[in-house]
Amino acid sequence: MGKKVRTQYRQNLISTLIKSNPYIRPENVLREIEPKQEVAAVLEPVKELVHERVQQLVDEVVDELVQIPSPESIPAQIQLSLEALVDELVDILVQDQDQSFSNQNNSIKTENSNKSNKSKVNGSYSNQTREKNVNKEQSQVSSKVSIPQNEPLNAAIELHNEGIMGNKQAVKSAYNSLKDLAKQDKNNLEIQAYLGSATTLLGRDANSVTDKMKYALEGLKLLDAVVESAPNLVIARLLRGNVSFRLPEMYFQRTSTAIEDFSFLVQAYEKDSSILTESEYNEVLKNVIEACKRLNQLEKASMFQNKSKTVNGEGKVKGNSTSSKQSSSKSSTKAKKNSKGKGLTDEAINIYERALNGSSVEVQEAIEFFENFVLTNSAPEVEMAYLDVQSMQGRDSINTYDMFGSAIKSLKAMDSLVNEYPSNRDLRLVRANHSLRLPENFFRRATTAVSDIEYLLKEYENDPTYLTEETYHQLLFDLGCAYERLEMIEEANETWNRLLKTKTSLSEVMQQKVYDKREVYAFQEINLSKYSTSNKDQFYNMAKELHYLGAKGSKKAAKQSLEAWEKALKAYPNCEVANTYYAASAALMGKHASDPQEMFGETIKALKILKTSIKTDNPELLYLRGSIYHALPEGFFHSSDKAIKDLKAVKSAYESNREKPPISHEQYVKLLFDLGQLYKKTSFLDNAEKTFITLLKVAPESKYAQRLVSQGVNKE
Repeated sequence: MGKKVRTQYRQNLISTLIKSNPYIRPENVLREIEPKQEVAAVLEPVKELVHERVQQLVDEVVDELVQIPSPESIPAQIQLSLEALVDELVDILVQDQDQSFSNQNNSIKTENSNKSNKSKVNGSYSNQTREKNVNKEQSQVSSKVSIPQNEPLNAAIELHNEGIMGNKQAVKSAYNSLKDLAKQDKNNLEIQAYLGSATTLLGRDANSVTDKMKYALEGLKLLDAVVESAPNLVIARLLRGNVSFRLPEMYFQRTSTAIEDFSFLVQAYEKDSSILTESEYNEVLKNVIEACKRLNQLEKASMFQNKSKTVNGEGKVKGNSTSSKQSSSKSSTKAKKNSKGKGLTDEAINIYERALNGSSVEVQEAIEFFENFVLTNSAPEVEMAYLDVQSMQGRDSINTYDMFGSAIKSLKAMDSLVNEYPSNRDLRLVRANHSLRLPENFFRRATTAVSDIEYLLKEYENDPTYLTEETYHQLLFDLGCAYERLEMIEEANETWNRLLKTKTSLSEVMQQKVYDKREVYAFQEINLSKYSTSNKDQFYNMAKELHYLGAKGSKKAAKQSLEAWEKALKAYPNCEVANTYYAASAALMGKHASDPQEMFGETIKALKILKTSIKTDNPELLYLRGSIYHALPEGFFHSSDKAIKDLKAVKSAYESNREKPPISHEQYVKLLFDLGQLYKKTSFLDNAEKTFITLLKVAPESKYAQRLVSQGVNKE
């Protein structure tokens, strides 16, 4: 279509608009029409559509119905939007000139709706936006925004855009509509992209922090899948870029994704300015500059700032890609220069791993080692290990300020290091493990762990030699655990099943871990009304089994355990078994709570009961209470001395009655390990050493013995 023909269409359309609608005046939009030009014929449906759209436009801008037949004045913002409307309708006429009357009418409505949708992707309707036809054949981007050809999708996108503006009900409606459309047309990537964005909006509006994280991650997975399938799909890049840009970096680590998507859009726009409106392009530039600054990529930010400054009136960029390449090259060179170093030596790795598996003693040894080691070795792997060791000081601290301060300081520094070296696998591995060590209720790092582990697994698929089979298996298991923390149970089970189906053989320990998880999620709630407290032994055995499964991780079982023991307590109010297990079940509810306040509330309630619940020297109950005391963070509850007292009593009871032991052999071995760790934490080092030696003698092949050997403990 030549420029002359386009101009004629524009003149015809503007002339018609001036005569058919009082809101449009020559001084508002008359730029190319001669003063005495005759009004040319324009299809009647266009007139109807124009009148409808202008009224809608005015309603949107002034937020009230305008009934005046011939207004005296028009707000400036409406005038500008009317100009954009004219451009929009001209493009429709040009594109559809060869179609029949009915087809043209449908295409006009569809195109108009799509442009309205597209203009809201960045979060608001821009009155100064000049709409561009996103499907021009001249574009060199192979897959761009497709114009939706059905009303249900148009309606869903409209709801999605209203949701971006803050309408929570529209978000729910958009999500449900897009989910249904995705089922009907599984291969439509545009639907999938919008569904991913709508899912993240559900997270934005969720009340629970866990739900916020869960929905955000689910939406990102959908958007990632679309971009992976069609990397040149503009709408997917725009949606994912905006979502990634707005997510908190500390929890999601997606700013780098935003930079990737925005950079793609900038490059694509430089080749074909029709893929975005000018305001959208400016918004992309603004966001990518801020994203680069967020990750301290100052050279790249400067490059985009220069592009922003050189945008001319037509939205074209005067700069070329050479400076971008040179800037990128400089950044790459700088990164390589800064990464020089010998890396972790065998000695450093050994000391680091001992700290990971040890107590405050091993951590302090590692701190002293790395303080000097980093002075002579500036490799990023060394810095990351040092940061992890520093974080372990908080793990073992009895001071809550140090506990949180060390963790937050380390995780921020780790994020910066990974952002500087995003392809460094070792850094990703350390950060993933660190994220999973932190309590989710306080730090919300499960999404970071998912991001890092998924990256590492993709790398493993391309290069299976860089990980041992044992580490690969552990990564798959940990990925399932990260999903579990986000309450994405379906994804967690799929990951654990994938682990069981790996071609390489799993260790017995890993197999047992997976089977335990499957047992937890295979649990089905039981009908408690079928059990009567009159049959005390049967009822107690059932309730103990529920508590056992709750302790292994089943929230459903933990909840029913509390209900069962509450029922037992009403029947036998003075029974120390009922009182202790009821308190232990309350502690489980605190463990499974998704809110810190609920967690502390349930735990404190449990501790009050546990303090006086045991009247005898019952080893079973003392072991239960001692294990709870040991599991509590010392910085909050200061319960190590109480744990030692209970576990020490159980140890004596077991060793004095081995023929009919009060606890199982497996429980005894775990008790020895926990008691030894408690002795170390409270600086009773001689007692710790004696306890560990006993463990090595009675269970030399156990996983606890292996951990002790890795820390340098031996039988002698």
